[in-house]
Parts: sequence; C-alpha cells; structure tokens
Amino acid sequence: MDIWWQLVYFLFFVLFKRYYCSIIGKNSIIFTIERRIFMIYIIRHGQTDWNIEHRTQGHTDIALNINGIKLAELMAQKIANLKIDNIISSDLKRAYMTAQIINKKFNKTIEEDKRLREQCFGTLEGITRDKITQEIWDDFNKNAKQFNAETKEEIFNRIKSFIDDIKSNNINKNTLVVTHGGPIRMIKYYLDNGDNFNDKKYLAEYMTLKINNLDVFIIDEKMNLKRYDL
Repeated sequence: MDIWWQLVYFLFFVLFKRYYCSIIGKNSIIFTIERRIFMIYIIRHGQTDWNIEHRTQGHTDIALNINGIKLAELMAQKIANLKIDNIISSDLKRAYMTAQIINKKFNKTIEEDKRLREQCFGTLEGITRDKITQEIWDDFNKNAKQFNAETKEEIFNRIKSFIDDIKSNNINKNTLVVTHGGPIRMIKYYLDNGDNFNDKKYLAEYMTLKINNLDVFIIDEKMNLKRYDL
C-alpha cells in the first residue's frame, strides 16, 4: 500500500508541479493545494530630456537626464525592502540605466531583454507630440508599416512571449522588470484578455492608461496587473 501511495504522490507532483503535496500517515495522504507564490514588479524607466520635450522616443536610445537619475535613486530607496531574486530590463539606455541605479540596492545580475523595448515608432521618432496630428496617429494605427514602425500586434507577440517565459522559468522567484509605457499597457492587455489580440479593443481600452516615469506595477500570484502603492 505504501508503494501505491508513493506512486500517487509522484504522479500528482509530475502533473501538477506548480502545487505542493504532502503525505501524512501510513495509509493516508493529504494534498495541500497551494500555488507557488511569485511576484513580478514592473517599473517604467526614469525621466529623459525627450520626455520633458514630449518627443516620441520608441527605439531611439535616449539616456536618463539628471532628474531622471535622481528620481531613480529615490525609487531604489523606496523599494529597497522588497525581496527581489532577479532583474530583467529593456536593453534601451533609459530603462537599463534605471535598472542599474535600482540594482545598487539588490546587487543582482541584470538580464537585458529586447522584448521589453518600447514600440518602434519609425519615422515619427524624435518628433514632438504637438507636431503629430490626430490624423497622423489614425494613419499610424491603421498601418504602422508605412511609417517603418512596429505594429501593435508585433508588440503583443513579444510581450506575450516574455510573460509566458516568466511564468514558466521564474516560479518561486520575485522578478523586477524595468521597461516602458507601451509594454506595460500591453502586459495588462495580455493578462486581461489572453492570447487573441484585438487592435480596436486595445486602442479603445488600454492606450489611455496613464503611466508616468517610475510608476510601479505588480503582477500578483493570480496574474493580475495592478499599481503598486509604495
């Protein structure tokens, strides 16, 4: 009988490896149905000169300005008590510099991931927002490729890939992610809606999500994205 229960335990562990189970007593078994808890903290990068000038940044590699550095240092102090096991950052300077500053409190190896980049806006990058009319934005949203830019669905696919990897490879690890406004909106869309991307739904319900420099979000154990109050 003991061997039979051991087999049941083994099969349960293999099939439901994200749950814990415990054997109690000689001929009895109790399963503790408890998800392994992990948290994903997400931070938008610090301030750049182009943020102040309201220029479209995209993939243009702009560094933090002096104020951005100072505010990132303050953010590092605010979150210093979090338990962080690993840090993943967009490879663009404004995000990676933010990650480096924050990492002074954690001393982890920062992993760069291009999937966390902001949307590429192509020929619109570097242009101030007041020069980009609503008509231009409408044309952009209908056909980003005519601007040599990245489509929303392309961003969705890389963000989906990133989040799926996090869920598979970071069980029982608290991860700090440093990225950009666009990817954060897309993360929320994916967690709310699953695999099927609907461009109209995204533009109508998620593009208006206000995300400031160094805003902090959390993906909890139920895979919900919400703002993290410091």
